Amino acid sequence: MSDLMALLPTIDDEHHPIHILKRELTVRRTQAAQIERLLQIFCKRLYEGFEGAVAMATERGIPGLGAPRRIPHPAGGWRQALQLFIEDWSVIVVPLVGAAWPNPRDEAQIPGVRFKEASGRIAFFVGDDPNAESFYDFLIFSDGFWFGWGYGWPRSSDKIETTDFEFMAFDLLASFAKDIHTTWRPRKMTAAPTYGTVLSQSLDAKKRAYTYGLPGEE
Repeated sequence: MSDLMALLPTIDDEHHPIHILKRELTVRRTQAAQIERLLQIFCKRLYEGFEGAVAMATERGIPGLGAPRRIPHPAGGWRQALQLFIEDWSVIVVPLVGAAWPNPRDEAQIPGVRFKEASGRIAFFVGDDPNAESFYDFLIFSDGFWFGWGYGWPRSSDKIETTDFEFMAFDLLASFAKDIHTTWRPRKMTAAPTYGTVLSQSLDAKKRAYTYGLPGEE
């Protein structure tokens, strides 16, 4: 056994695993820092694109859009969420913290090699339900390539420096208004074996008709 151990490379030997470990984690840290920087740039331009698009649409008399609202992110720093108001519902855009490999099970038509690269992610949610799942996502890679896919908006990819963020914001807003519909939710059984709309909910200014379930449902 001692003879076998004597054949193993020492810590100063270039073949020692410590060098693989150092190289892998150094590359990963550098890549993560680059992704963070590009994610910040992408978010800034995307948010400004949405804010400009909503202002322009409002000036042209297009109804149903509210001024976007920026929301502080618990992580602090440059991160903010953006809430977009359409009629009486909203979409919340959130840059996630950290970087990760894309999920190969997702139906994203990106080059296969990209699934082995870390990326930053921006997720889109309908409403402010804490249990909601994202319906659309942007992935931003360390070389500035981004990819977006989800619900019905055409999958697209580009480089950050060649992206027209104002046009993309208009395209997304038009798609939200056209393809996302607020539907009736089934009523929940109350303590008594009845279904109904209670007075407290009816007097709640934040409640909407679609909160209560199908009309006439029994």
